[in-house]
Amino acid sequence: MGNDGGSIPTRRELVKSPTRRKTTSELRSQSSQNATYHWSFCPLSKQPLKSPVVSDCLGRLFNKQAVVEWLIEPEKFGDGSEVMKAGGVKGLKDVVNVVFEIGTAEEGNSEQVLNGGIMNGNGAGSGRKETWVCPVTRKELGPGAHAVYLIPCGHAFAEAAVKEIKEDACLVCSEKFDKEDGVVKINPTEEADVDKLKKRIEKLIAAGLSHSLKKGSSKKRKNKDKEGKNGDKEKEKSSNGDSKEKTAKSSTANDIASKVLGDEQERAKRRKMGMSDNVKSLFTSDSKNGDRKHRDTDFMTRGYTMPVKNGK
Repeated sequence: MGNDGGSIPTRRELVKSPTRRKTTSELRSQSSQNATYHWSFCPLSKQPLKSPVVSDCLGRLFNKQAVVEWLIEPEKFGDGSEVMKAGGVKGLKDVVNVVFEIGTAEEGNSEQVLNGGIMNGNGAGSGRKETWVCPVTRKELGPGAHAVYLIPCGHAFAEAAVKEIKEDACLVCSEKFDKEDGVVKINPTEEADVDKLKKRIEKLIAAGLSHSLKKGSSKKRKNKDKEGKNGDKEKEKSSNGDSKEKTAKSSTANDIASKVLGDEQERAKRRKMGMSDNVKSLFTSDSKNGDRKHRDTDFMTRGYTMPVKNGK
């Protein structure tokens, strides 16, 4: 069926309607599905999340085994480079071990599939089966819950519990943490939270720190020091070379000047030797008797000379 004379298409069939905007309920449903996926599956290996779990600077959760395998053999993961590039992950120092407390049977059914197998269509058995709870409030940590983890210990809590902490020490291990840079939200969905994490990592990079608040590797610092020393040596060599060239040029110029002056004096001597006595008297004093009549008898200054005392 289609323009063969047997049927005439109507305008409704030919003209495409404009893209319809999604309703609020549809947007919420999509956001809920995305949050459920990120709390259930590793975005790198696409496998269900299972302890041990790590997180990047954007608060995304990964299976630690998958991250280690990607660092060793990145070609095994199709879109692995693009996924990890968003969080700036280049090594294990760019991720933090997130320690979740696994809930008991009373707090949550550990055998329950969290997303009901909707995300990948595999039915029962797909999705995370561990139940993670806050060690303070005992509430389940997952989609729809505002959860954070602390750096450097990595213990996960409900965000409300961390805000009530007056001291900068973990409630589980009593390890100190920074309330500004040491608290990272897990799987943030609001743009304000994502922007806050991006500004945080930019500030840390400017300070020479990684997401785990660790300094750069010693190898890089050693290479920088070597480069600096090599640069100083090259500058010294170049400066010494320039000074040598300058001295060589100046000595060459002096040699040329002295040679020219010597040639001029030699020519003047030869010219005077070929002069008669009368001509020589114009330039020199009459010294036949060994007496000088004047102090200077050069004809250029003869009019300005003064007579010598005692007739000499």
